[in-house]
Amino acid sequence: MILDVARQEISEHGIDGVSIRSIARRVGVDPKLVRHYYGSREQLLREAVQVDMDPGKLAERLLHGSRRRLGRHIATVLLEHWDSPRTMVPYRARLSASLTDQKVAEAMHDDFVAAFFGRLATEVSPDQPELRASLAASQVIGLAVSRYLVEEPTLVACSREELIRMLGRTIQHYLTADLAPAAA
Repeated sequence: MILDVARQEISEHGIDGVSIRSIARRVGVDPKLVRHYYGSREQLLREAVQVDMDPGKLAERLLHGSRRRLGRHIATVLLEHWDSPRTMVPYRARLSASLTDQKVAEAMHDDFVAAFFGRLATEVSPDQPELRASLAASQVIGLAVSRYLVEEPTLVACSREELIRMLGRTIQHYLTADLAPAAA
């Protein structure tokens, strides 16, 4: 319950706008109880932004499918995680925290850019896998910030299927298409 409230607070106010007192107040317990179980504010918030997903295993699972539709499969899996009532709050909390907390940002890079997209790009990209992984991740992170944190109305109004189609195409391009400049 405490972690759920901490995640909700981070999603709503950002990691800098959350205190042990605000979490305890919302849960209806004494702040001392929160400190007893989680220690410092930093320890509580670090635990709150952990997500239950092994990026390497997810990448492996996606690599067993069609390579021609990999971008679409990636977009489907990620949007399902962000939209699922079971996982949406931890993912949004982590995304929000990564914008202002260096350690969370580094963990997100390690898990999402390097372990997830890096693994995919190493397998399917014809060249420059690190660049391609970063480009694909930037597209996904940009969409996530715009749709789930900023709640940009046009993106919020898009159906999941529309976003899967458009995001999937872009991810596929970044991971597999020729990135050389067009001849003049």
